[in-house]
Amino acid sequence: MKKLPVFLSLLASTLVFASCEKEIEEIKDPAQEVAAAAANAQSKPELLASGPWHLASLTLASTAPGATAAPAVDILPRMKAAQRDNLHTFKADGGYVLDEAQLKAHPDAPQQITGSWKLAGDSLTVSQPDVTRHFFVEELTTTTLRVKLTQKGEQGAATTYTSVFSR
Repeated sequence: MKKLPVFLSLLASTLVFASCEKEIEEIKDPAQEVAAAAANAQSKPELLASGPWHLASLTLASTAPGATAAPAVDILPRMKAAQRDNLHTFKADGGYVLDEAQLKAHPDAPQQITGSWKLAGDSLTVSQPDVTRHFFVEELTTTTLRVKLTQKGEQGAATTYTSVFSR
């Protein structure tokens, strides 16, 4: 009989400790997380072709040989509304469409101008009937496209346009 209280106290303490057991969190393997993220990630061409882009910012910076670079100037507010509302669509098949959207610069101008595009690394080439431009892609995400275009002028001067497009 003397052992019964000892036995009951051992049983009670075992139950108390069992109820206080911590929950074990499942730790995911980092390799599995990377593989899952890679499966969901889009390639740069897929990001570019996943919908239309509109111009959100356009800056201009000029430099002369031997001179320090002038600060960039935001020229988007100085553009006509008909140019600011244009939509740029990069199609998965390599086609490019510049759509005049609601406002047209000239009533007789076509609503859309078509061309082609090619993305190789960080170099984006856009060709239209009268012009081909080579851009450097600084940023490309699901919501932002940031490209730079540098044009050489007279006597070595350079003008760099930085365009930011959004969805």
